[in-house]
Amino acid sequence: MGKTSSTDYTLTPDELTGLRDKSASAVEACCDCVYRKDGKHGPFKKITQLKKDGVTPNNQYDNAFKAEIFVDGASANRQVTVLTRLAPLNATADAARYPGTVALDSAAFAKRLESIPPAIEAAWNARPYKLKITDTKCGERTFSVLFNVNFNPSNHHFSIDFVNVGATSDDPKWVDHKGDQSWRSQVNPGSSSAKFNLADTRSASNAGGGSTLEPHEYGHMIGLKDEYRDDKKDRNGCKYTFFNGSTETVGPNNELMSNMHITTAQPERYCITISYAVIAIFAENDVKVTKLEIL
Repeated sequence: MGKTSSTDYTLTPDELTGLRDKSASAVEACCDCVYRKDGKHGPFKKITQLKKDGVTPNNQYDNAFKAEIFVDGASANRQVTVLTRLAPLNATADAARYPGTVALDSAAFAKRLESIPPAIEAAWNARPYKLKITDTKCGERTFSVLFNVNFNPSNHHFSIDFVNVGATSDDPKWVDHKGDQSWRSQVNPGSSSAKFNLADTRSASNAGGGSTLEPHEYGHMIGLKDEYRDDKKDRNGCKYTFFNGSTETVGPNNELMSNMHITTAQPERYCITISYAVIAIFAENDVKVTKLEIL
C-alpha cells in the first residue's frame, strides 16, 4: 500500500522522549522551554454549527478533544506538535453491531491500516500551519504546527472500531448499534471513540481509492465540526470565532471538512481549536497570550 506522502511526519521515540524530558524540566513562565499537556483540551465554544438555513446556530459547538500537545520554545525552529494516539479495533466481523460488515483476518486488517496515519499526517501538514503568538513574557514568536498520528493500542486518546461495510443503504436494517448508518464513519469526541469504514472508497486503506475519509474524521478528533449540508442533523456549515474577535461564517464547500473535494487541510479556521489549546497551555504556565494569528 505504501505511504500517501514520501515525507514521514512521525516523531521517533527518542524525539518524543526528548520533548517530554524538556517539558518536565520547564521553568514557570520560561520562554526557552517546552510546555506540554496530554489529555483533554477545550471545548472553547469558538465553532458554532449552523442550522439548515446556513445562518442560525443550532446550539452545537466544538467539542473537547484529546491529544498530547507540545509547545516547544526551546528549539531554534519553534514548534507546536499535536500528537494523537489511536487504538485500532478490528470490528470487521461484528455484524451484530455493524450490519453488512465483512470480516478481515488480522494480517489483512493490519495491512489495510498501514496507510491511514501517513494519510492523515500528509493532509494536515500540507499547508503547513503556523501560529504567530504575542505573550506577556516573551513577546512575539512564530511556531510551526506539526500533526503527528500513530496507532498505540495500550495508551491512546481515541479508540476506533474499524468496519468493512460496502452497502451505503439508508434502509433501517443497515443501521448500526448507535442508530447511525452502518457504512458511515464518525467520531464521538465526548466518548473518545470512533468508527472508520475501510470499505469506503474515500479511505486511504483502499488501493487506487481516495485518501480523504480519515483526514476528514481526524478533523473531528481535534474538535472541528462538519461544514457540509445534512438536513437530518439540521446543519449547514459553521461560524468560527478567532482570537482577535473576528468571525467567519462558512457554508457547504469543497474543503476537507465539507465535501472533501480539496484533499488537504488548508483554511486558517481548521487550526482554530489547536490555537486555543496552545493559549490554554500557556495560561496554565502563567503566560498570557495577548495576540494570536493563524498563518
